[in-house]
Formats: sequence, C-alpha cells, structure tokens
Amino acid sequence: MTSPQLLTLPLTAATAVQLLLPLLSLIYSVAVHIFLSSFNERSLFRFHHWNPIMIRAVLFCFGATFSSFTSSASRGHDDDDYDGSVQSNAAILSTQLIYIIATIIIATLSTRLILQTRQIEINGPPPPVSANLQGKVIFITGANSGIGLETTRLLYHQYNATVILACRSRARAIEAIQSIDPSWKECRYTNNNSSSSSGAIRLGNRMHFLPLDLTSIQSIQTAAKIFLEEMKMPLHVLINNAGVMLNERMETVDGLEMTMAANHLGHFLLTNLLLPKLRETAMNDKHPTKVMTVSSSLYTNAVRPSSRSSNNKNETTKWNNEPGIDLLDLQCQNKPYRLFVQYAQSKLANILFARELGRREKLLHGGLVQSHVLHPGLVRTNVTRNMPWYLYYPNLVFSLFMMMLQKSPQCGAYTTVYCAVTDEESDDSCYFVNSKKQPLDELALSDAEGRALWKLSCRLMSLPLEKES
Repeated sequence: MTSPQLLTLPLTAATAVQLLLPLLSLIYSVAVHIFLSSFNERSLFRFHHWNPIMIRAVLFCFGATFSSFTSSASRGHDDDDYDGSVQSNAAILSTQLIYIIATIIIATLSTRLILQTRQIEINGPPPPVSANLQGKVIFITGANSGIGLETTRLLYHQYNATVILACRSRARAIEAIQSIDPSWKECRYTNNNSSSSSGAIRLGNRMHFLPLDLTSIQSIQTAAKIFLEEMKMPLHVLINNAGVMLNERMETVDGLEMTMAANHLGHFLLTNLLLPKLRETAMNDKHPTKVMTVSSSLYTNAVRPSSRSSNNKNETTKWNNEPGIDLLDLQCQNKPYRLFVQYAQSKLANILFARELGRREKLLHGGLVQSHVLHPGLVRTNVTRNMPWYLYYPNLVFSLFMMMLQKSPQCGAYTTVYCAVTDEESDDSCYFVNSKKQPLDELALSDAEGRALWKLSCRLMSLPLEKES
C-alpha cells in the first residue's frame, strides 16, 4: 500500500470523529434542555440555560470546519502527486500527525462535555461527604424502593445515621434492608400492652422497620404510637418521601381519594403526630430538627376549574381551568379524574403544606422545627407503573433513551440527603432542586391557600387546629 493510501484511511476516520462526536454532544445538550423544560424543571428560554448549548455549538462548528479540511487533505494526496521522496513522506506524515492530534483534542472535549451534561444538568452534585449523623435518627416514608431506598442507603452507610424505614410491605422492606446491610439481624419490639408483637423490627443498632400505610388513618396513628411509646427514640429528621401516581380514581379505606391521601394527607397526619417529638428533640439538642417533604416540579401543572356550572363529573362539557390548588374539590369528586392533574395537585399540596408548616413553627414554636421542600429531579423509578398503557409501554420501549435523560434513583436521593445533612435554612419562596434553592412558581406562594389547605387537611384527618396567638 502506498503512503497516500496509508494516509487516506486514518484521515477518513478522523473526519467522522471530528464531525460526529461534537454533533452528539450538541444534540444531547439540546435534548436534555428540552426534556427538563417540558417537565418545568427549568425555563426553556432563560438565557443562561442556553450557554452550555452555545459552547457545544461552537465546538461542533469547529469540528465541522476542521473535518472539511481533513477530508480535503485525504483527497488531495493521490498517487499522481506522490513522488516517493523523503520530503513527500515527511509532509504526509506530518499532515497525518496534525490531523490525528486535532481529532484527539476534539474527541476529548466532546466526550467531556457529554459527561458534563450528564453530571451537571441531570445528576446534580452529590451531597457533602464531611457530615456525620452518628446518633441522629431519621424517619423515612417509602424507604423500601426508588429514591427512598437510595436515601436510606446513603444516610446509613455514608453518614452513619440511624434510619427508620416506614413502609407498607414488610417483605419488601426486609428485601430492601438486606440490600443495604446483608448482616442485618431481626429483633422485634414487644408491645407491653399486648400479647402480640407490634410489627416494628430493630435491625442491628441503626436500622429499624416500622409498618406504615399512608392511605390508612389507623395505620398512621398506630405507627406514630409505636414510634413514640415503644421505640422511644429521639427524632431529628422526618422525610416525607413516599408517593404514588394512579391512572384512575381510587378511594382509601377511609373514603379519601388515594393519590391525595398517599402523597399529602397521610404525610400531613404523620407529621402532626410526630411534631411533639421533633420539638422535644430540638430542645434537648439545642438545634432545630427538620421535616423534609419531597414534591415535584410537576406541581406547576396543577389546575383547578375556574368555574363550576355543574357537579356532574361525567359531563362532556369543556372545563375551563386556571392554575392553583383546588380546595373546593381536593379529592376530585366533582370533576373528571386525570392522572397528571391530580398528581400535580398533590405535589402542589406538598409545597403549600411545607410552607405553612414552616410559618406556623416559626410563629408558634420559635422555629424548633424547620420545614424543607424539594424536587428530587426527573428520576427513573417505578412510580410510572400505574400509567395508562399508551404511556407505560412507550416509556418501557424507549427506556434506554429515557435513561440518558433521567436520573438514577441514587442521584435522585442527592438533594434529599443534602437537605438532611447540611444546616442550610429553608426559604419559603424557594424549594431545593439539585441541592440548590430555586424560586417557586407564583401559584405555590399563596399564604392564604396554604392556611386554607392546612385547615381542610386538619378537618379531613380529624386533627385539632392549633390556634395562632
């Protein structure tokens, strides 16, 4: 093979690399930006979100320009121009070396930008490793799968926290615990007032299982009683993590709408039952305790009917909607049930509840308990299992593509863990996204609606309303 032929093959490969890798970096950055914007995690047109895309566009233009020179060089060396001289060989080799070095630089930059997009735009920063929560007790709902499981794993292993796994399924909780610590040992708490076991399980010294069904008022009351009277532990952090997304309207054993009950009302009751212990722990430690509520950026999709001409939810007439919490029909009894609409309502309720909790604790109890609300990011979990088939199966088919745009459950736990291990104070006009404060949308900033939701939730959960002085 002649020297020009030896040059042609590597230069052709270099041309492809110089063009395709920068293009892939650009496409990935644009896709991530559009994906996050479509789920209201960021603004589509805010200038600073386009800066990374512009950088990748410049690299693509540079790569495309250089690839055209490389392509011309590979065509310019043919056998007719090749005289076999030492000078000709040296020129060909030097040209080849220049283009190969340039290709390596472009490929390295493109690959680094792809990884940077993944790490910064999707995964977010990991929580600080310097914190130590030894001796701190953290109560987590929905701790046996998804974000809750990974939150438990990080807090248990990396921060030495004592963790209460509050879950509905004992079998799934044990399976989760085995994945966290294979050396676990089961030891039941004994209820002194009953001949039977309470159901709570101590696993070693720092991991505990507590049966809890957030869709059952009795289960919530029982779980709180077991924790307060039998487990007899302090409580430093309560993480309201559990959540569901249901395709059709269902009711709990108490006659409550399932999505709102599991995502908001159950956590509202649990939090109020555990607040005395949180305040007691704060006074003993002379340091505020925390209630952390996991919401979602989809709260911005919450809408309510702007007018109600009929209470017949089966009517085919078009409903005119406006943004906001639907306090007149929180349980979706008198309007058509829509999966994403009711889920968004419950996530907006999370935020209004968290803000009102923070306000009330500052006003009535001197801020002994801080209230944080956060969005874990767009995480690939099994919350989508109840989607309708026309959404579920495409999501399954394109799972590999979706994995490139969504966080893993471990990365989804980063913001929760960050709020748990740091002393950063909450701001009632913001929530935490990727471990940073992000302004809330206007529909979540109504103090009046927060108070009204609190009163309504107290009534639905049969809780007394603590009067403001």
